[in-house]
Amino acid sequence: MSISTDRNFESNQLVTAQVPKFSNLRQDANPILAAHMLQEIYKMVTQWQQELQNIELQSLQIAASGTVLAAWLESRTFKIGITGEAIATPYISVDIGLTAVDPQAGYRLCGLDEYGKLWTRPCSMAEILSVSQAIARYQQLKDLAERKQQVELHIRHVLEDLVHLRLKLED
Repeated sequence: MSISTDRNFESNQLVTAQVPKFSNLRQDANPILAAHMLQEIYKMVTQWQQELQNIELQSLQIAASGTVLAAWLESRTFKIGITGEAIATPYISVDIGLTAVDPQAGYRLCGLDEYGKLWTRPCSMAEILSVSQAIARYQQLKDLAERKQQVELHIRHVLEDLVHLRLKLED
């Protein structure tokens, strides 16, 4: 059996085959990493699900604790004029704390109806505490509703991404 040789081939050179090198970089197929990522996504989604349940429970508790008012309070204070007469200043929006209220002030409750038209009504000193609490309950419910929307948006994005991934993997 004869072997043909190339004229440029020198007998003292070793011929080696090029073997592809494999690395342990992220772009390699790594089923453990894929499974880990799926577990992380699962954990996130279950945490969001729990948060949605907590938001629903908190909303029910707030609503059951009393009246909810989508309104605000405005205050009119009185200045003493040169003649010693009380002069009312214009109403201004105030954030009524649950502490001391100026007994010389006048208050009115304001809000918007379903058509966006402003309504007002006087608010007595005796009503200030309950009205303030009702307004605070409304704000808490509003904050919870905003958080609920954020969480639902996260879940929607994950779901969209998973649907696209599943379709891509089926090809």
